[in-house]
Amino acid sequence: MQRMFKLKATLLGLMLVISSPSFAGASHVLPLSSAAPFELVPGLKDNRQSNNLVVTSAQQAIQIAKRSYSGKVLKVQSSSVNGHPGYRVKLLTNDGVIFYVSVDATNGSVRRN
Repeated sequence: MQRMFKLKATLLGLMLVISSPSFAGASHVLPLSSAAPFELVPGLKDNRQSNNLVVTSAQQAIQIAKRSYSGKVLKVQSSSVNGHPGYRVKLLTNDGVIFYVSVDATNGSVRRN
């Protein structure tokens, strides 16, 4: 059962990386081993193309969160951060503590909740 879950999570991560519009030669794309397993959850819908955003994808939000805080990514979803578009990343520490990190998409700032 655990093996099947890991296989599904790996396939999901592969699909996310390949479906990224900037996959070819992009430095912000996570390697497959660190991209899975996490769950993408749809959040706020807004017109992201018309905004000048620093963080334009859940993958970038994960990378920024992991640079600031160590832990395994459990979930990432788009959300409102201080009235701006952003992402909320759920992390699990090695000690078993679950916490959330907010990533502001307009300026890339990170805050632990």
